Amino acid sequence: MSAPAHLACLTLLIATPLAGVAIAHADVGGTLSVQSDARERGMSYSANRPSAQVGLAWDGAGGWYAGGQLGHARFMQQQGGTLQLYAGRVTSLTTELNLEGGVIARLYENVARYDYQEAYVGLIGSGWTLRLYASPDFYGIGQRSLYAELDGRWPLGPGLAAVGHLGLIRGWGGNVSFYDPGRRASRADVRAGLSWQLGSSSELQLAWVAASAGGPYTWTDPTRRRTAVLNVTTAF
Repeated sequence: MSAPAHLACLTLLIATPLAGVAIAHADVGGTLSVQSDARERGMSYSANRPSAQVGLAWDGAGGWYAGGQLGHARFMQQQGGTLQLYAGRVTSLTTELNLEGGVIARLYENVARYDYQEAYVGLIGSGWTLRLYASPDFYGIGQRSLYAELDGRWPLGPGLAAVGHLGLIRGWGGNVSFYDPGRRASRADVRAGLSWQLGSSSELQLAWVAASAGGPYTWTDPTRRRTAVLNVTTAF
C-alpha cells in the first residue's frame, strides 16, 4: 500500500466510527487550525513555514474520549501528511482535580520509520494541566523517551487570556552516535503568549516559542529554536 493510501485508510478508520457516534450522540466536534509555524514540543515540523491541521474529537460517557488530527510535515528532503490518533479517559479525583490517561499514535506519510506511539498520564486542574508521556521508540530512532509538560491559562479580561507551557524531554538507550555522540540527553521547551477569543468558536493566539539543544534526535533538529508563532483555530 502506498504512503498516501496508508494515511487515507487510517484517517477513514478513525473518522467513520466517530461520525457514527456523532449521529447517535451529537458529541463529536472538529477544529481547523492555521499557524505561521507548526510546532510540537518547541520543534518545528513544518520547516519554519506556515501549516494547517484539521482535527476531529469525540467525548463519550464515563470520561472516555478519542480523536485524530491530520496535518502536513516537512522533512529535511521530503514532505507529506501526518496523522495523530489518540484515545483516553478522564476520571474525577476531587471537585477541582481530574486524573487522565491515554495513548497516542503518530504516523508520517513517506517516512514511516518515524512513526511512534506514546502512553500518557496527567492531572487536570482549574486552568492548568500536567502530563507525563512515555515512548518505547521515540520517532523510530531506537531511544526510549519521557516527556513532562505543564500548561496553564490565566484569564486577563473579557475574551483575553495569557497562556504558558513548560516541557522537558529526556531520551535514553539506543545507539545515537551516528547523529551526535556528544549531545545532551534532555531538551527543554517553553511557550508564552496571549490568546484572544474571536466570536463563540474561534481563537487567535500569539506566542513566543523556544527549545534548547539536546534531547533525542529527530528530523526537526535543523529548524529554528526560537520564534514567534501566530495561530488561528476555529471549532465546528
